[in-house]
Amino acid sequence: MISFVGISDWTRGEYERRLTLWSELAQAGNADGLTPAAIRVLGLYKGQAGIFFDGTGDWTKGSPGRVALTLQHTGTSYADDLTDEHLDYHYPSTQRHASFDRNEIESVKRAQSLGLPLFVVTPNALRSTLKDVRLGYVDTFDDDAAVFYLSFVESVLPLPSDDELPASEEEVDLFGGLPEQTLRLVQQRTQQRRFKIDVLNRYGPTCALCDIAVPRLIQGAHLIPKSIGGADEALNGLPLCLNHHVAFDAFLLRLEPDGSRITYAPGISKADLQVTRDDLLHLPAAPSASALRKFYRTDAALAAFSSWS
Repeated sequence: MISFVGISDWTRGEYERRLTLWSELAQAGNADGLTPAAIRVLGLYKGQAGIFFDGTGDWTKGSPGRVALTLQHTGTSYADDLTDEHLDYHYPSTQRHASFDRNEIESVKRAQSLGLPLFVVTPNALRSTLKDVRLGYVDTFDDDAAVFYLSFVESVLPLPSDDELPASEEEVDLFGGLPEQTLRLVQQRTQQRRFKIDVLNRYGPTCALCDIAVPRLIQGAHLIPKSIGGADEALNGLPLCLNHHVAFDAFLLRLEPDGSRITYAPGISKADLQVTRDDLLHLPAAPSASALRKFYRTDAALAAFSSWS
């Protein structure tokens, strides 16, 4: 006997499934340059349709209907609709029975209303036979223009709270946007992604303090933190790996405003933090000296550095 799974429970289960799949892809660093066969093995896509929802798995039991999992963007019909941040995905309009296109469109709207991310398969820039997989959320859609508007993010966002989710399948199709909490997070992550892209364009894709040069592992670190009004401008940033971003924010190291030297907190050494640089002079462009000076005059910085000799 199959027990009924409430929509909230089903949504949580589907969220965890997508979170696990993306975490495995991201941790392995292999979300780029996948073969079509590998994408099919992962269960992300099969068939010919541009919008894919898999109705064969156990996770469909108790679902609110078909919920899209993957969008395929070939880049042929609408090549200009894909950027590093966004995708304008046009509704399918095929020669199949109208119900096929309609069901696919509704499945994307249903994923949006539940606050679930979508996997987006796009062409690989280096090899035409390979595909990249991106993670995105549908911000909104326009039925008149027949377009879904997606924002790309680098990680799965927290699931909306129960009171933001539709209570029944009938309510799902009435939703016109992401749950408010998810929308705020998407906008925040999109802004963070834009900042990171600007930082990497200015300084390159390598950590400013070590030799890690995998863009997926590099973050855009604010010199003046956002929490005290720091701007999302590349001059106010540096490319740092996660470890060195944390070390900078924790005041374990200090950067001279002119980039000429890196110093360390008492009891902390260059080797302890696995820093491989002695300064920032190797960077193709300099960060804002005034931003660093302002940061080091903040109360938190002054308190942290008061014990430094």
